[in-house]
Amino acid sequence: MDLNNSLPGVQKIHRHHIPMFCGHIPNMPAARKFAAALDKHSWNRNKAIYDLRCSRNQRISVRSERRETYDALAMAFVAHCDYNPDNEYLFELMASVEELARLTGQYHQCDNGRKTYDPVLSALRDWEEAKLIIIHREFDHEVKQHKAMRIWIRPQFFETLGFNVSELRDMMTKFRRWMERKGLRETLQQRYQRHLLRIARSNVASLDNAHSLKRLLRKIKREVLPTESAQADEKHKVVSELEQQLLAAEEALKTSREPEQRYYYQLYTKWSASQPVFITHPLESSIKGAYPELKGEALYKLLVESIPKG
Repeated sequence: MDLNNSLPGVQKIHRHHIPMFCGHIPNMPAARKFAAALDKHSWNRNKAIYDLRCSRNQRISVRSERRETYDALAMAFVAHCDYNPDNEYLFELMASVEELARLTGQYHQCDNGRKTYDPVLSALRDWEEAKLIIIHREFDHEVKQHKAMRIWIRPQFFETLGFNVSELRDMMTKFRRWMERKGLRETLQQRYQRHLLRIARSNVASLDNAHSLKRLLRKIKREVLPTESAQADEKHKVVSELEQQLLAAEEALKTSREPEQRYYYQLYTKWSASQPVFITHPLESSIKGAYPELKGEALYKLLVESIPKG
């Protein structure tokens, strides 16, 4: 017990730190959009929080201290959310609660060495009860304590920021394209695998026996991600655009006055038309970046010579 707080006339400490997000938003399209929406968001007008406070018979207006915690914590969520649609589940938070406390300036260590971040825990409980997030907890019977939590963001969290399911679906489709265009698909997959490995090695709540939770997470992914038919339509659209560009380029070659310049171009376009974008785009970017002065047939000759063998 803090003796100073028990003395007459000594005011009890209301809070140790002012909430403030001290991390950075990654340069990802989805994260940037959500962060921009949060900058303009009012938690007093958040329908999920409004309904929660009504059900608790609390006053409608959220206290400023709690709103500040919401603001900082939401930014940390956006910054550390896994948006990769290729992973098994969507929108997992790739940060521990202690890391969230540090990112929001709410981590405090008492004189006796005890670590506290009660404002963050209270905010998480609010969001969980408001159906904005999913928290998986597990009790370790061997050491008689709770394991570290795993957290997923529900689509409702983003809906309260102004993004409906249709917009989320479009954002995830564009995110997949962005990964391929930037050549980050494998990098983000490796990052997620490291996250899973870290969880396996740590005392974190396991999904092994959480069958109902896994069904819920798979259901959320099905609701947000495009259906197979929509993915096929998108693929057909991309292929059609590439075919139109190829036909236009071939037509331009037919009217060219220098027919000898067609050879390497035709070789490369024939090969690239049969390859996925995530193979051809990095090759073209690296060659053009290394030899910006090359144009026309000289450029295509080098591209043909750089085609991966095998």
